[in-house]
Amino acid sequence: MNRNRILSLFWPEKWPSKKQWSKFFETLTGKEKFLFSFLIFVAFISLLLSLFVFYNSNTKEVPAYGGVYREGVIGLTSWININPVYESQGETEKDIIEIIFDGLMSYDKENNVVPNLIKDYQIEENKIFQITLRDDIYWSDGEKITADDVVYTIDTIVNPDFQSELMQQWIGVDVEKISESEVRFILESPSAVFLENLTVKIIPEHIFKGYSAQDFRYLKQNFIPVSSGAYKVKEVKEDNEGRIKSVVLEKNPHYFKEEPFIDEINFVFFENKNTLLEASKNGEVDGFVISDGSYSYFLDNDLTSNYYEINLPRYFSVIFNLRRDNLFKEIDIRKAIVFATNKNKIVNSVLSGKGDVISSPFLPTFYNFSTPETETSFNLERAKEIITEKGFIDGKRETEDVFVFSEDTKKDSQGEDVRMLQSCFINLRSEDSNLYPEGEVTGFFDEKTEETVIYFQEKYYEEILAPHNFDEGTGMVAEGTRKKLNELCADFFKETTDLEIVLTTLDNPMLVDTAEALKEQWEEAGFSVIIDYKDINSLREDVIRKRDFDVLLFGTMLTGTPNPLPLWHSTKVDHPGLNLSGYKNNEVDKLLEKIIAGEEDKENEKTLNNFLEEVQEVVVQELTCIPLYNPHLIYYLSEKVKDFEKTKLVTSSNRFQDIEKWYIKTKRVWK
Repeated sequence: MNRNRILSLFWPEKWPSKKQWSKFFETLTGKEKFLFSFLIFVAFISLLLSLFVFYNSNTKEVPAYGGVYREGVIGLTSWININPVYESQGETEKDIIEIIFDGLMSYDKENNVVPNLIKDYQIEENKIFQITLRDDIYWSDGEKITADDVVYTIDTIVNPDFQSELMQQWIGVDVEKISESEVRFILESPSAVFLENLTVKIIPEHIFKGYSAQDFRYLKQNFIPVSSGAYKVKEVKEDNEGRIKSVVLEKNPHYFKEEPFIDEINFVFFENKNTLLEASKNGEVDGFVISDGSYSYFLDNDLTSNYYEINLPRYFSVIFNLRRDNLFKEIDIRKAIVFATNKNKIVNSVLSGKGDVISSPFLPTFYNFSTPETETSFNLERAKEIITEKGFIDGKRETEDVFVFSEDTKKDSQGEDVRMLQSCFINLRSEDSNLYPEGEVTGFFDEKTEETVIYFQEKYYEEILAPHNFDEGTGMVAEGTRKKLNELCADFFKETTDLEIVLTTLDNPMLVDTAEALKEQWEEAGFSVIIDYKDINSLREDVIRKRDFDVLLFGTMLTGTPNPLPLWHSTKVDHPGLNLSGYKNNEVDKLLEKIIAGEEDKENEKTLNNFLEEVQEVVVQELTCIPLYNPHLIYYLSEKVKDFEKTKLVTSSNRFQDIEKWYIKTKRVWK
């Protein structure tokens, strides 16, 4: 077949008639038929590709409605309390509350506090805060959200009968209804951080009003609540044993913002991390938080490409109880413990490297102010040197002359000298059974004590009586008698201090691993370490409330706006204050008060961050605690879930703060 022959097939000199077209294929050879069919196929594919390119160039992918998101939860339970008044719920309840309830204020993507249920607010001298509610906000049952709901919520929180853990942050705040849509908050003293209080979730008065405080926590309204967020509780599914297997959330038709894209949010409960991991691999869940202490378990099981590492304002530290007259009153001993602590090793072993070593309990990197310069990095040899310098040998230190007889005492005297006299006689009784037989330490110089003094004086006649020309004992403890008592009893009055640390902490996997790591490190330096594990109730009621600990390994959650006053001010040393170490410093108090009031020193060009840095420098230097690490929130999320981009959050539950924008389905629309 020549070239002209081929060209004539497509560009003939005379266009064929309809009849000729019908005979077209009959005129072609086999090779010509194949070539022609191939060229037609190529032309068709080219047309399709052109149309596809044109469509994609002139359209864009956007979120579409539909789909179900499933959040995995570890731990089976028969009851959940979905009520924002209570903060001590499990993380699952907090997550659900974040999704189904709204606050007056909320956090934006940069974690700034912004209006949510309110359309406007005014502030007077950081003491009076007046808000105006939006006109288009409703509860999920269709009732309008009003000022009555706001006042009722705060009144419930501050009423001690309801035992709300949020009460502390509302002390000193009066709330007044101005109109159906206006509420005024009046503070006892100025607060530059009060707006963050208004992120509290509001509850409906018409649902809860009239119930007693005793019944409030266990109402069925806390199980399937009337709410105000993007979703509401549709149903709670249980297994045959009455345990919750899932909580199903559906769209709230009365939500005032845009309609959420995802149709349902399901919280699915699993017995343990093994079953959760298996469900994740099988595609039965779309997301879950990898709990502290389980990082390596999940990250070593093919989930490494589908997780987010998020920074939270929380940290774990070793807190010294400075109110007790014990070993840890000595700053050098505290410094030795710091030098003996290898924080990097703990972060790598306990957190699988998913956390930051910290040197300050103020988390300056989270809040964007300067990190303090410290000289307390891990240095085992320096720790041992300090221990030796402080007089400890083989874990013990003896202090002589803790008590010396220096006052005359006689019959009817009473007090510490008499107590020590009686104690001395009891200790000497092991060598002489006639000395103070059956005597007791009472602190009162009675006849039995007098008889023993006489016996003692006559026993050591040459040293006590003869120099003063006495023939018999006088019964009075004077200079000669005191000298002999001090000689014989000095060993009894030596104070022996053990280089021992009793470390109290919560019995949970991450803190157990951390405590064991600390024990190993501190014992290598020469300390003897006892770990006292507590369950959550014991820790809260017996340890925290009563401040009954020497050294405490504990976690602290900070707020979105820097507010160190509750943790370090001297007025917060007792429960329900959060100054667990009992730290007191007048200068620090003054700086903290300036920070909370929002005062800036314009004359000296000092900002609030400058004040924070000054407080931080003092607290860090005085070693009230050992800041250890800031663990990251590890959140596994399926690739099918779109529009989740978080690197920093105020709380773990805040990952759902804009869940109405998440989507699973997509569609294309013309640009």
